[in-house]
Amino acid sequence: MCPRPTIALLTLTALLAASAASAESYTQSITQLIVNEQDDGTTLVIQRDSAGAPMIREADLARLRLRTPIVGATSIDGQRYFRFDAVTGADVVIDEATQSIRLTLPASAFVETRTPLGSSDVPIVTAAAPGGFVNYDLYAQQVAGESTLGAIIEGGAFGALGVVTNTVLGQRTQADASLVRLDSAWTRDLPARLETLRVGDSISATGAWGQAARFGGVKFGTNFSTQPTLVTTPLLSARGEAILPSTVDVFVNGRRVASEDVAPGPFAIEQVPTMNGAGQMQVVVTDALGRQQLISQPYYSGPSLLRAGLNEYSVEAGAIREDYAIQSNAYGQFIMAGTLRRGITDRLTAEVHAEGVADGAAALGINAAIETGDFGVATLTAAAGGEGGVGWLGGAGFEHNGRRFSLFADARFASEDFAQLGTTFRTDRRKLRTFGGVGFGLGAYGNLQLSFGRQTYWTRASSTIVGLSHSVTLGKFGYLSIAASHAGGSDSSTNVFLNWTVPLSKGRTASTGIESSPGENGDNELVATASLQQSLQSGTGAGYYIGAASNGDAEFDYSYQGAAGLIGAQYARYNGQDGWRANAGGGLAFTSVGSMPARRINESFAVIQLADYQNMTVYLENQPVGKTDSNGRVLLESLRPYETNSVSVDPVELPFDASLATPVMSVTPAYRSGPVVQFPVVRASAATLRLAQADGTPVPPGAIVTTDAEQVPVARDGLIYLTSAQGAQRAMAEWPGHRCSFAFARPDDGGPQPDLGKITCIAEANAPDALVAPL
Repeated sequence: MCPRPTIALLTLTALLAASAASAESYTQSITQLIVNEQDDGTTLVIQRDSAGAPMIREADLARLRLRTPIVGATSIDGQRYFRFDAVTGADVVIDEATQSIRLTLPASAFVETRTPLGSSDVPIVTAAAPGGFVNYDLYAQQVAGESTLGAIIEGGAFGALGVVTNTVLGQRTQADASLVRLDSAWTRDLPARLETLRVGDSISATGAWGQAARFGGVKFGTNFSTQPTLVTTPLLSARGEAILPSTVDVFVNGRRVASEDVAPGPFAIEQVPTMNGAGQMQVVVTDALGRQQLISQPYYSGPSLLRAGLNEYSVEAGAIREDYAIQSNAYGQFIMAGTLRRGITDRLTAEVHAEGVADGAAALGINAAIETGDFGVATLTAAAGGEGGVGWLGGAGFEHNGRRFSLFADARFASEDFAQLGTTFRTDRRKLRTFGGVGFGLGAYGNLQLSFGRQTYWTRASSTIVGLSHSVTLGKFGYLSIAASHAGGSDSSTNVFLNWTVPLSKGRTASTGIESSPGENGDNELVATASLQQSLQSGTGAGYYIGAASNGDAEFDYSYQGAAGLIGAQYARYNGQDGWRANAGGGLAFTSVGSMPARRINESFAVIQLADYQNMTVYLENQPVGKTDSNGRVLLESLRPYETNSVSVDPVELPFDASLATPVMSVTPAYRSGPVVQFPVVRASAATLRLAQADGTPVPPGAIVTTDAEQVPVARDGLIYLTSAQGAQRAMAEWPGHRCSFAFARPDDGGPQPDLGKITCIAEANAPDALVAPL
C-alpha cells in the first residue's frame, strides 16, 4: 500500500497533466506498434505529443495486453490517452521512415497470461448395444483325503442404463452339496457428474476412521474412476515473468510435463499434475534471444488431500449382510452411513463421517488432512459414538514420502465406551492403536525399512510387532532381500527370511533362500528353500512354479492360458500332508455380433469387427492382441472403463478387393460393458463386360447403362466397367432412339475384378416386363 503523500503526489501529477493537455498540441498518426519484439502487425491510431512520445488510447490497451498505467494519463478530445516514455518506464524507438514504433516495457506492465493444461475430463463413452457376459471358475481339489468339487459362476447384462450382475457359488463335498448366492447388484455410472448408483449388495465406505460393512441396499456417491484423467490431488501452478516472447518448459521431478509458448509479461501455467510424495517443480523460461532463467519450487502432495473445491461423498442405506458365502439371503439390522470430504484449500482437506446400526452402535466424527509446508501431510481425527453410552475417539498421524527418506506414523486412542458400526462385543473394543515406519533410499545399496505396530484392548491382551527389511539390486545377478519380524505378546515369535532371486530369460526366474521360523515345538527351525518360476504372459502360453524346502514341503503349479480361458493344476505338500487341485476358468461374451468365448471378463471389453475377413491382426495401442475369427471378430478383454483405447489394423493385410477409410479407431467402454467397433471396410465389387445388341453389334460408345447401384457410360466395343456389380442384377442401356435391358451376375469367387464376358442387351419391345428403373 502506498503512503498517503505518494498518492496525493500522483493524483496532483495526473490533474496537472490533464489540465495541460488542452494547451499542448498533439499529432495524430497511424503507426505500427512492436511491443517487446511482438511483431504481429498491430496497427493503431495514436497521438504524438510535442516531444514525439506516443500516446495510446485507453481502449487500445487491452488489444496490446497492457495493464492500465497509474500515471501518464491525458484527456484528448474526451478520451483518455497514456504517454509511454522513459518517465513511465518504457524504452521507445521510433522509425519515421516505416511509421513504426518499438516499445520495450517491463513484464509487470502486461496482463498475466494464463494457460491451463489438459482438456475435459468427461469421457466420450462408446455406445454399446444391450449384451451380456458369463464368467466361470471350475475346480476340483483333494486335501487330507477330503474331496471337493466347486464352481463360481457370474452372469452380467449391460445396456444404456448400466450393468446388472449376479454371482453364485456351488460346492459338493463328500458330506453335502450347496448352492449359495454371493452378490447381486445393478450399477449405473454417471461420468459427467462423477457419480455412481449401486442397488443391491455393496460394501460401505469407511472414511478415515470408520469400519466397512457388507450390506444389501442402496449406495450412491462420488466415483472418481468414471473420469480416469481427473487429478484429484492439488495441482501446481508454474508462474513467472517474460520480457520477450518465450518458451516455458515445466519439469516435475526431472520429467517434462508441459511446454508452452508465452507472450511477454507475467504468465501462469495452471493445473500442472504432480506425483505423490515430496518433489521439485522447475520452470525453465527461454526467450527469443536464447537466454534462460530457472525457477525452482518444492512441493508435497499426497492421496489424503483433495484439491481446493473438489468434493467426494458417499451415502449408504440397507440391511447388513450376515453369513456371507454360507447363506444366500441372510440380512440383519438396518444400517446407514455417510461420508463427505472436501478440499477446503489445496493444503487442507476436511471430512465428516457418520455410521450407525438400528438399535445398535452409532458414531459421528471428523478428520482433517493438512499439508505441513512442503514436507508432508498431518492428519487429525476426532469422533464420538457408542451403544448405550457415549465414548470418544481421537487420533493423529503424519506421512512423508520421498525418494531418499520416508516416514509414516499414526496413533488412535478410544475410550472404553466408544463403539461404532461393526462393534459386536465389548471385548472387541480397542484402546490404543499405533503404527509407524521409516524408510531410507540408499541408492546403489538398496532400500531399508523399519516398521512398528501395537494394538491394545480394554479387556484382552495387547499385541506388538516390529519388522525390519532391506533389499538391494545386484544388476544382472538379480536382487537380494532380507526381512525380520518379531511379534510380542502371549505367543511371541521371531521370523527371519533371506532370499536371492535371479532373472533368467523370457519371464523365468530362479530363487533360493533360508528361513528361520518357530517350529512345532516352539523352537526356531532353519529351513532352506529353492524355486523356479515361469511367469504367465499376457498372451497365450504356459506358466509354472516349482518349489521345494529342506523340511520336505513342496509345491508345483502349472497353468496354461489360451485365448478363451485358463486351465491349471497344483500340487502341494505341507507338514507331511498332500493336496492337489485342478481348475479351469474363462468367460463368454454376448454382443450384437454374436457370442464369443473369452478369458474371464473382470473389467470392460470390446469386440472389434473387420467385415468378415479372417486372420487379420488387430492392434491395441500399437501392440498386437489377436487375429480375427471366421466372422472377422476379435474380443479385447480387460479394458479399463472410461479410458480411451486406440485400436488399429494394418491395411496392407487387407485383400485387394477391400478398402479401408481409416485404419485407427478409438473405443471408450463404460463400466463392464462391451461395445462393438466395426471398421469401415468396403468390399470392392468391380466387374467388366461387353454389351452387344441383338444382331451382335456392340452397343455404341456413350450409351448410358443404369444398374441397381450405379450409372455408367459404355466405352468402345461395348465395354462397360462396373464398380458395384455384386450379386445378380438387371440393368438398362439407353442411347438416342434406343433402349434395351439385360441381366448379369457377378460370381462370389470371381476375384477382385472378374470379366463377365459378352452379354446381349434385348431391345425394349422384346424385353421382359421387369426392367430396372433409372437411378
